[in-house]
Amino acid sequence: MRIKTHLANVIELADRKAQYDSEAKKIIGNKTILAWIIRYTVKELKEYTVKEIEDCIEGEPEVSMVPVYPGRIRPEAIVGRAADDKVPNEGEVTFDICFFVMLPGRGKIKIILNIEIQRDYYPGYDLVTRAVFYCARMLSAQLDTEFTADNYDGIRKVYSIWICLDAPKYAADTITEYRMCQRKIFGNFRGKARYDLLTAVMICLCKESYLKKVTVLHGLLGTLFAEELQPDEKIKILEQEYGIKMSIDIEEGMRKMCNLSDAIEERGIQKGVQQGIQALIETCREFGISREETLLKVKTKFSMTSGAAKECMVKYW
Repeated sequence: MRIKTHLANVIELADRKAQYDSEAKKIIGNKTILAWIIRYTVKELKEYTVKEIEDCIEGEPEVSMVPVYPGRIRPEAIVGRAADDKVPNEGEVTFDICFFVMLPGRGKIKIILNIEIQRDYYPGYDLVTRAVFYCARMLSAQLDTEFTADNYDGIRKVYSIWICLDAPKYAADTITEYRMCQRKIFGNFRGKARYDLLTAVMICLCKESYLKKVTVLHGLLGTLFAEELQPDEKIKILEQEYGIKMSIDIEEGMRKMCNLSDAIEERGIQKGVQQGIQALIETCREFGISREETLLKVKTKFSMTSGAAKECMVKYW
């Protein structure tokens, strides 16, 4: 039997995570699911039905396909498609899903939206600051397409909506909005100003969101990402409780997500066991415990055969 190296396992796990992320984005990019998200996060459309909102979504949202360059973007590049947003010397930003909606009954007024799926709630910095940054990128990317430098009135409002999985307790099962507001510092200004141009929204889930259902949206998204539910269970809940008709693409995507999730979890468990074995052996060596006694401890604690325990001793002693 060929034993995989640590690097091989890392590469395989990374590939599975990438596939999982890709399938998740495709499912969230479905117009019906986008409409549910919009109904609970975009104030301009909160009074409309899911079907009405779905009809407002222009084009067919795509995932990670079209590059977006601020100031040099084709109108069709930012709307309806996810993209890489590059600025010289500033690195690369990848939008999960980017599209626009036309507000019903208001002519050609449109809003540009970005949806992000985030598993790590605190990746070393405040996630809200990143959401605000994404809003800023979407605003600046409209230069010379939606508006020009001599007329800023054409700027379209932008939303960056983040679906945060496995959020900590203090954030779990919440929806929080961050936006620009007017504050009168002195005097009673009576004029009008169009400042409400960017909004960041954080939708925070936990592992039990699909059971708690604190809002319809938490229940829906919680069901989509619930690791405890099998694909057939998810399909049944989504159809019966949320009226979402399953397409072949959604069904296939959910089945792939579940399979990949199981594979990732299993690989994580295996990695955790190996780390535990290594820590035990190193601790025994540090405290002068004999090799024979350490072998027995490893065999007993991890319910291993003598041969497997000896292989670990060779690897970590």
